[in-house]
Amino acid sequence: MFSKIMSGEDLERNKDNFDIIDVRTKEEYDEGHVESAINIPYDEILEHLDMINKDKPTVLYCRSNSRAEIASLSLKSVGFVYIYIADGVSLYDYKLVK
Repeated sequence: MFSKIMSGEDLERNKDNFDIIDVRTKEEYDEGHVESAINIPYDEILEHLDMINKDKPTVLYCRSNSRAEIASLSLKSVGFVYIYIADGVSLYDYKLVK
């Protein structure tokens, strides 16, 4: 079961249609993140399920997609279905906010 991949361009164009989770560290998030993204580090994602709407499509991103893929597998293991992985911040020039 693989996550759907989303381009950074698609994420920026449609970000209001998704819950967006930055799975990088708090320090990386604080340096700049996609507007409206919340921060849940990938290795803490299962501890914060109450912050994620299981019925709404969710987009995960990190720096290079590796942590987003791990977080995606964790969410799928507990029944999440609508998971997308967007290009990481090293792969797409997002308009980041602080």
